[in-house]
Amino acid sequence: MTKIIIIDDEAHCTNVLKHLIERAHSDYTITGIFTNPLEGLEFIKKNPPDLLFLDIEMPNLNGFTLLDNLLPIDFDVIFTTAYDQYAIKAFRYSAINYLLKPITERSIVKALSGWESRRKKTSTKQWQILNDYMQDPKRDISQIALPTGVGYKIVEIQNIVRCQSDSNYTNIFCKDQHKILISRTLKEIEELLYEKGFIRVHQSHLINPQYVKGILKHDGGSLIMHDDVEIPVSRQKAKQINEILETMLRFK
Repeated sequence: MTKIIIIDDEAHCTNVLKHLIERAHSDYTITGIFTNPLEGLEFIKKNPPDLLFLDIEMPNLNGFTLLDNLLPIDFDVIFTTAYDQYAIKAFRYSAINYLLKPITERSIVKALSGWESRRKKTSTKQWQILNDYMQDPKRDISQIALPTGVGYKIVEIQNIVRCQSDSNYTNIFCKDQHKILISRTLKEIEELLYEKGFIRVHQSHLINPQYVKGILKHDGGSLIMHDDVEIPVSRQKAKQINEILETMLRFK
């Protein structure tokens, strides 16, 4: 039996969530609904859920402080928020689930489907990545939480050499020769790492240009990476990418 708790200071939001969750999964059991976060906190201590839907901005006790009082977290969390893009970036890097208000039936179905396919508890380190950034939105995010088959792997972004598509999964290759298979598409990883300077050089390859050792011009072009693997460059992007990388290599 999947146990769910909802905490949001706005009663209409809890009612909408309850209704949408029950429509999406009639076999889920909502064990508690709270508009008072202090009451919700005490209930969770005695009756931990499998999944908590938690608002962020609430009087007396916001969602982050509530979770601080529950660490280490022994369940998963989906934040419900009206925050803007700077906060959304933090959620994505920490791999913590979120729903943007107003919540729709489509968004709740997608969120629950994604959670069902992973069923991983939110780690303390994930929470720290999110909380640190929310405390200081100008801070540069240096780590990323990668969902693996058994949980989440926290990786320094600067240590990622390249990413390679594997159907709906992605292999992450790190500087220390470590490989991590994660349950994310390469497109999802590209969206996260693009602003960190990573380049999609091929349909199946995303690279960190800092780890390019050389450029080969035969057959449309390819790159030699730090781990001595040759990565093909798509013909459509070859000229643009080669110009960028040749400039970088010149100044290495």
